[in-house]
Amino acid sequence: MKLIQRLTRIAILALALVLALGTGAAFASANSANSTNSTISALYIADMKVELNQNLWTIGGWTYAPVKELADLMRWTLEYDGESGRTTIRNDLGDALAFKAGSSDVALNGRTYDIGGTVRLKDGVTYAPLRVVAESMHASVGWKDQEKIAVLRQEALYTVAAGDTLWRIAEAHDTTATALKVRNGLSSEALAVGQQLKVVAPTFLDPDVTEQKSSAAAAEAIDPAELTLLAKLVEAEAGSEPYAGKLAVASVVMNRLHNDRYPDTLRGVIYAPGQFSPAGNGSLERETPSKDSLKAAKAALSGENNVPGALSFFNPQLEPAKAKRLKAIKKNRPSCVRLANGSGKYVERERGRCPALCRFGASAFDWVNCL
Repeated sequence: MKLIQRLTRIAILALALVLALGTGAAFASANSANSTNSTISALYIADMKVELNQNLWTIGGWTYAPVKELADLMRWTLEYDGESGRTTIRNDLGDALAFKAGSSDVALNGRTYDIGGTVRLKDGVTYAPLRVVAESMHASVGWKDQEKIAVLRQEALYTVAAGDTLWRIAEAHDTTATALKVRNGLSSEALAVGQQLKVVAPTFLDPDVTEQKSSAAAAEAIDPAELTLLAKLVEAEAGSEPYAGKLAVASVVMNRLHNDRYPDTLRGVIYAPGQFSPAGNGSLERETPSKDSLKAAKAALSGENNVPGALSFFNPQLEPAKAKRLKAIKKNRPSCVRLANGSGKYVERERGRCPALCRFGASAFDWVNCL
């Protein structure tokens, strides 16, 4: 009996994550149903109202804009590098913002920052956080309360006048002196009369402000009902797992939520037909999540992800035939590496793009990332 229990435990610990490429209940089936949390079909550019071909949409406290359409409306230039998957937007002031779908990292004028929100791909269209893009391009973002519509204004450079200080300028433009220094490449707070400054500064330029706003926004954006639902699923699927396994299950759900092949509501993802058996057989509602399951669910809803890109998971010990069809990859070497048929021996693979699959390595919780 002890041996059986031990083997069962080992099997559970070997929980593997894969990008869904197959069909059937064990793999994720694409669901074409789409229902955004909220959409906005227009915005103001200065004083002119513009109807959008592709709506703004909000999810998790972020408002996303279709990048190409926004760039065209604001007369910014846009470049797309098909090889790297990076999009770059430029304005007339020499600013350049580069990013790629699926990442929360952006490069503004050559320096990389984590903005806290992921650039997304929806129905083949790249969407990025509206405020991040606008402020990086030196456009202010306002709001018309009555119409509940965003207002964008391309701002001119500010000319320093006698008596100005960086702190006063920052306060007048709702930013910080730290952000203005970074925005303008200043080594000190000394200013000269007639000097021109960029005064629209993205909050991610000031780490202190970014951390405070991100924490507050994340806490405010989490719906208690969604937190409970996700925690119940984590408990049902990985209740006996260490915290890393629980977070992995929650991360898979969030990866699906951010993927345009799946419903874009949390409940829609969890209750999609043929996906998560506890949701399908009714046992999910009876689950009581542990503290760790709640912690993992909250972390995932706040943006933490220990298996980026993974869209499904299964137990290779219970489904060995499926495990043999998968190639595990690691990204810690110049060339890709795979684990042949779960043998525990890594063999070199040709240089170049690895299969878009991921699962555990040779030992339990030896995490590997998908491309």
